[in-house]
Amino acid sequence: MKRLFAGMMALGFLLAGQSAYVFAEDDRNCGDFSNKEEVIAFWYENGYNADNDPHDLDRDNDGLPCETSKGEYDAYVASREDKDDGAGSTDSQGGSDSEENQTEGEALPDTATDNIGMMTLGAALAAAGGIIALRKTKSKA
Repeated sequence: MKRLFAGMMALGFLLAGQSAYVFAEDDRNCGDFSNKEEVIAFWYENGYNADNDPHDLDRDNDGLPCETSKGEYDAYVASREDKDDGAGSTDSQGGSDSEENQTEGEALPDTATDNIGMMTLGAALAAAGGIIALRKTKSKA
């Protein structure tokens, strides 16, 4: 019985370690970008900030990726907002119709994964617990 439990635990740890290795290739680093504008565009388009930085591009926690300056980031955001302002037309009440034309359920940034290894580990541990509980109840009866 102890060997079965030890085997299940070993399998679980192997699966957990393998799954972390597989999904590590999705991680982006500052060296993956060719220039600062590219990293700022990636940061801005994915909606990242100091509290939401899954790639750890903001090592000093100042809210800016890869040691870019506040001026560089603000200039990029201003240029993006200028392009966005020209895109939507206004109605007779002065409001923008671009809000009405937005589709619901747009694609989310690529920050979450479906970690099969962790789900398998959880199922294996649940099964091991169930087997142990059944064997204990049978031995007491």
